[in-house]
Amino acid sequence: MVRVLVPIADGIEEIEAETIIDVLRRAGVEVVCVGLTGKPVTSSRKVKIIPDTSLEAVKDEAFDMIVLPGGGDGVDKLKKDPRVDVILRRMNQGKNG
Repeated sequence: MVRVLVPIADGIEEIEAETIIDVLRRAGVEVVCVGLTGKPVTSSRKVKIIPDTSLEAVKDEAFDMIVLPGGGDGVDKLKKDPRVDVILRRMNQGKNG
């Protein structure tokens, strides 16, 4: 089964995160939504999103794709997290998981 990682952070646009998660899950894709801390994430419009797990818990697992939802502050937090950078670089080099 295809596995997709969707990291989210405070300030994310909830529609961008929730829509992709919903569409992929409806298609039978295994989606793992992760927060940077594992705690509920507060979107830009103050909607609470509860991630499946933390990024720390899955950072060494294999994924077929990574989807980075948009949203000003959330995107900035994802960009600044070194674990996200490592995962993206590993995927780009074909060294996934």
